Amino acid sequence: MNLISRFSSSIIIFIHHINGLIFRPYKAIRKISQEDDKLQLLIIFGFIYLYFIYGNIIRNKTIHPFIISTKTSINVFFFTLTFLLVTSYFYTFAKLITDQQQRYRSYLFTFTYSMLPTYIWFIITSTLYLLIPPPRTASFPGLVLSGLFLVFSLTMFFWRINLLYLSIRFSSKMSFYQIVFSQVIFSLWFIPYCYFLYQMRVFRIPFI
Repeated sequence: MNLISRFSSSIIIFIHHINGLIFRPYKAIRKISQEDDKLQLLIIFGFIYLYFIYGNIIRNKTIHPFIISTKTSINVFFFTLTFLLVTSYFYTFAKLITDQQQRYRSYLFTFTYSMLPTYIWFIITSTLYLLIPPPRTASFPGLVLSGLFLVFSLTMFFWRINLLYLSIRFSSKMSFYQIVFSQVIFSLWFIPYCYFLYQMRVFRIPFI
């Protein structure tokens, strides 16, 4: 009964944080950076795991359990590896250039929650792939759909950038210029890493 109560409480807090990320991202990330409830992380990673299953069924156009489980396992492994590399990088970077005390747990919570735009984008993209599969024509409805999708993608992108900046800011307590510098160094290894994943056909676009 205690576990059920804790899980229910985590669900309520999770929903509250999601609402905050949409309407009050600054305040929400600041509060999330102080979280300690690990059940919230399990809930979020559970949703991500379900997306990988959903996405692989759509992309492979099959519900064959062996194909789906194998591809999902590969996706989950590289997603987890990428997530740990990214959070560890910013944690280590901040520890080296600042005199602020660093909590790796804070990075886990803020970076996990800040993937909300990524999650929404992948869900919508996969669903559109199912409902309106390629090739798509250059007709008026097709151009309108492409325009709407571009606006949607840019909105999710800038929302993601904003949440990522706030995540780094509240977790590391670095200044604006330190964060910019950390992002420059980050891109030097992360872009080749993404290209490697693309060449390995793991992610065409990294889920992060």
